[in-house]
Amino acid sequence: MNSELTVLEKRTLSYLNFRNEANEEQIEMVRKAIDEVRSIARPAFAFRYFSLDDCPIDINYSSLSELFSKNNSDSVAVLISTLGPAIDNRIDRLKESDPSRMILIDAAANAYIEEVTNEYQKRLELKGQTFRFAPGYGDVPLSVQQSIFENVPDVQRIGITLDEGYLMHPFKSMTGIIGFMSNPN
Repeated sequence: MNSELTVLEKRTLSYLNFRNEANEEQIEMVRKAIDEVRSIARPAFAFRYFSLDDCPIDINYSSLSELFSKNNSDSVAVLISTLGPAIDNRIDRLKESDPSRMILIDAAANAYIEEVTNEYQKRLELKGQTFRFAPGYGDVPLSVQQSIFENVPDVQRIGITLDEGYLMHPFKSMTGIIGFMSNPN
């Protein structure tokens, strides 16, 4: 891919399944979609720290245990982020009127939620942190979302809800469990 592209542009192209280099017209379409997402999105975040020993969220899964042991984690940060409902509304409106544009906006929103969540996570300045692990990956069931929502009260403030299948609404939202060392010395 083009080396002068930003990480966000490259990630958006990846969500669009670009395997080869995009041409200028395609790159311009991606840039416009990213601009639109940025203008509509209202990123919001919630998080909470827990000691591994007394975390009320069920984190007793081999995928998480392995992750935490690699970095000698003694604590976890549970991070929840969203772009807000306006993005979902925009994507829904485009389904019938402009499906091609809908695909571009959806890909740009997927890339953007990752970017803003990564930036927010950096501000937490977690020492010896693991990567952000989301319920639904590895052996960690999506149902862990329920426990996360019950134990991170600020999630209500940022306007995210769970449905009966443990999917978040708005859809352009994400949760992550991050291991870290509370006392790295």
